[in-house]
Amino acid sequence: MIWLFIIASLIISLLPLINKKIDISSYMWLLIPIDAYGISVAGATVKPFMLFALLLPIILHSKNRGNELELYASKGQLLAGVLSILILTQSIFVGDVSYTVKAALITVIVYISAQLYVSCFDCKKSEELSDVFIASCFGCSIVFIITYFLLQNGVEIDGIIATDRTQSGMFMKLSNMVNGSYIEVYRLRGFAYDPNTMFVQFIFGITACTSRLFKKFSFYYIITLVMSIFCVLLSSSRMGIICCACALVITLAANINQYTNVRKKVASITSVLIFFVSLLVFSISKLGQSMLSSILSTYSNRSSLTDEYGRFSIWKECLEIYWNKSPLFGVGIGQMSKMTITERMTHNTWLEFICECGIIVGGFAVIYFLTIAVIGWSKTKANHINHPDNTSYLTVVIGYTMTIMSLVSVDNITCSYLWFTALLLLKMSQYAKSKNSSLKE
Repeated sequence: MIWLFIIASLIISLLPLINKKIDISSYMWLLIPIDAYGISVAGATVKPFMLFALLLPIILHSKNRGNELELYASKGQLLAGVLSILILTQSIFVGDVSYTVKAALITVIVYISAQLYVSCFDCKKSEELSDVFIASCFGCSIVFIITYFLLQNGVEIDGIIATDRTQSGMFMKLSNMVNGSYIEVYRLRGFAYDPNTMFVQFIFGITACTSRLFKKFSFYYIITLVMSIFCVLLSSSRMGIICCACALVITLAANINQYTNVRKKVASITSVLIFFVSLLVFSISKLGQSMLSSILSTYSNRSSLTDEYGRFSIWKECLEIYWNKSPLFGVGIGQMSKMTITERMTHNTWLEFICECGIIVGGFAVIYFLTIAVIGWSKTKANHINHPDNTSYLTVVIGYTMTIMSLVSVDNITCSYLWFTALLLLKMSQYAKSKNSSLKE
């Protein structure tokens, strides 16, 4: 049944793109959110975006018959490949080989998929990315919100609720005893495994919608923006709320700052204030209060940072185990849960790199991904000068930054948004640099 919901979201996402002549490679971003489902092969899941990445060069070669298709990779992109191989090599010698090697192989496959996609991506058509980011959020949010209201009205359909991580379901059912009372909450996880990772998709959509509204007013952007924020709330992810708020503030500030005309700046600030006042008015209405109380109830009765299962406590224990076991080579991918008293993973991807891959490989990974963020931000001015109406570059930079931030609260070395956006940002920033150089000449 879950595949019916997936197909429905894809069909709805495609509707706004029908007459836009989107380059085929950009459709990749409709498939990346489908992170928990695919074809099972030897205990691993081959996800739709992986299959699409393999087909992309073949499709483009057939379309460009008579013209050679060059799958180019820059030095920076190849470094990501070196990193994935280092992770695989380290996994062979550290930890439970049968598990760690399989996990490392998935990292290599994600890198190859990202590299194939980026090699086929045409920077000249980069503005299409905003269209696809928005369309993806539009289609998925409609499906998620409809199923949420079905859930609220007691309609339980197969594929909506999952009681554990491995089950199919868009909403994760969590139960707990608090002060002698049995409590059940439902957290939206979409087509991902974890509610704390699914919201990244909407950060890209929220940023794209906000930037587009500065270029042209559209109810389509407004509706998608509101639905996307609502879906982030449904995930009950505290990090999701933080990332969403940061993305909105940064996007608003960046777009307002781009205006040189004082009237446009004043009009933009006024529009932003009206939008937030409207949200405030809705939140204090009867319907708004009912919806907010239902959503915010899932945020209560959660572990604080210093509780036994809180993030700070988990991080401290993981660091102690790592330092005592093997600070140089780490404990092996996926092995931390077998060593902690709480049987928990690191709940922090950057800490996971260090603790499970060691200071050499893990440190290289952390520096690599953070450096790309710095490179991306350093080219934003050049990109705006060359392409003042392009919203995709800023969307990718902010989305990538928020992805890095979101991974502070969850362990996900193979996060597709991290790898895909890192390689994409390297290509787009290099394109912005080359265009700027040609203009000066």
